[in-house]
Amino acid sequence: MVIGRFFGWTLLFVAGVVLVRDGLVWFDLKTIAPLSLDGLWHDLAADGLRAAQSVIEHLVPWLWTHGIGPVLSLWALPSFAVLGLLLLWTCRRGPQRPRRFR
Repeated sequence: MVIGRFFGWTLLFVAGVVLVRDGLVWFDLKTIAPLSLDGLWHDLAADGLRAAQSVIEHLVPWLWTHGIGPVLSLWALPSFAVLGLLLLWTCRRGPQRPRRFR
């Protein structure tokens, strides 16, 4: 429960960082250029993305073209925000029992 909430808040924080990045790009270039998951992964570890893509395409070629590739083309902000909110919702605390005072 606590770990799920931690990752949920972390994903919401990352969504906020992506929102600030997209806002700064819009302010600087005066054009909307949302960051995709592919672009984020490429900025963080370009070699790892290419290595993973080559291995997956060699082992299971349809998985990259029909599964992972389309997911990586999603906009990063709503992806992280939805996953974070979903984790926070599923890992929320249950109803609190009333405390008895003696």
